[in-house]
Amino acid sequence: MQTDFQGTWIPIVTPFHDDPRNGSTIDHAALAALARHLAGQGIAGFIAGATTGEGALLTPGEIDAIHATLRTAVPSLPIVLGVSQSATAAAVADARRLAALGIDGLLVTAPPYLRPSQDGIRRHLEAVALAADCPVLIYDIPYRTGAQIAFETLARLATDPRIVGIKACGCSDDHLLRLIHETPLRVLAGDDHQNFVALCLGAHGTIAASAHVLTDWHVRMRDHLLRGDVVAARHIAVALQPLVRHLFAEPNPAPLKALLATLGFGSASVRPPFEPASPALVATLRRQVEQLRAQGV
Repeated sequence: MQTDFQGTWIPIVTPFHDDPRNGSTIDHAALAALARHLAGQGIAGFIAGATTGEGALLTPGEIDAIHATLRTAVPSLPIVLGVSQSATAAAVADARRLAALGIDGLLVTAPPYLRPSQDGIRRHLEAVALAADCPVLIYDIPYRTGAQIAFETLARLATDPRIVGIKACGCSDDHLLRLIHETPLRVLAGDDHQNFVALCLGAHGTIAASAHVLTDWHVRMRDHLLRGDVVAARHIAVALQPLVRHLFAEPNPAPLKALLATLGFGSASVRPPFEPASPALVATLRRQVEQLRAQGV
């Protein structure tokens, strides 16, 4: 499958069985049902086993099984898996193992916690791309990894044909503009509150946790912009913004999973150290979704 890395991508949650006797085992039936539902809304593909999917709390076997479930449930859509290891050797080993599954790409962070130099970050990402020999999206999220990837480093990495894009988080409009217009990378907005602005600047798409809900609104917002109808796109963005804000009012993905549970998609269970979303926040989220559905766009 040839993947273009544009459009609305879903960093899909990992549903768990809400059964204290069995612990937080993955609910593959719920995962498949959610994926099929989302696939019918016009999305471009899925990111699995990354931040919203609680990837840092999953075992390698669980990530492999998630990929298998998604591949069966939505065979026509690309699936990208997350790699976020501090040690380059460990990241390389993960990349080789995941690439052997027949994935459509990897989403790879800078080494978290260690805060290496720019050369260290570059060599880490180059080693992962070489080992995987499949499309790589750089996941630049400095407020989680502790390491900002400089524009010059990203421009140099973009010369590797395997490194095809970036999920850009925590960056300025100027940085986004430079990535979009001065590199060949596919630029996907990674901060949901910035999606509309990033798309107006020319971003190729979004990786949006909030797009699990009212998915077609996110898709239509981008479609409006592609047709040059900024007013219609802005109308959707303004309507969605309070919901987006509340989805991240407590640590992601707890609010999102709780909201999805009220809509019939899996349970609200999260793995420690995450805590369930507060009842007041869940009630607010559900009310906002009902109001948005009633008003339409």
